[in-house]
Amino acid sequence: MDAEMFPLDSRVQRQWRLEAVAFSAFSAVVLLTGAAFLPLAAPARFGVAVVLVIVGAATLQYVVGLRYRYWRYGLAEDVLILERGVWTRRRSMTPYFRVQNVDITQGPLERWLDLKRLTIRTASAFTDASIPGLDAVDAEDLRIRILERAGRDAAV
Repeated sequence: MDAEMFPLDSRVQRQWRLEAVAFSAFSAVVLLTGAAFLPLAAPARFGVAVVLVIVGAATLQYVVGLRYRYWRYGLAEDVLILERGVWTRRRSMTPYFRVQNVDITQGPLERWLDLKRLTIRTASAFTDASIPGLDAVDAEDLRIRILERAGRDAAV
């Protein structure tokens, strides 16, 4: 399994950070609303909620950096290799001969950042082959390379 491993495009960190900010804002609303029902004095309960929001948001931002650091993909001779995970490191390999379809998608933030997500489909319902945070041009090139190695026309 000798394959060069590639990182995701660095712009994916911005996407993940914006998603973390949105989640933190939603969590802040929930925590501050819930703080009204804590059996503490008003300043103390909101102080606890604010501290929880700040610590949670900072932790999420730190985890985004780790997530980016440990996300890699590579094309070996006969398999696509994905490595990822902050706490639990996962290494998955998808054989090219099992590839049935390669999809490229973009969500709203990905469109704004000019990023794409490449998803590999096989006959197995358990295939976990999705690469986020690819440059738009790189995603199409990678799609073609995977389909060529799978022995299928790039127009699949």
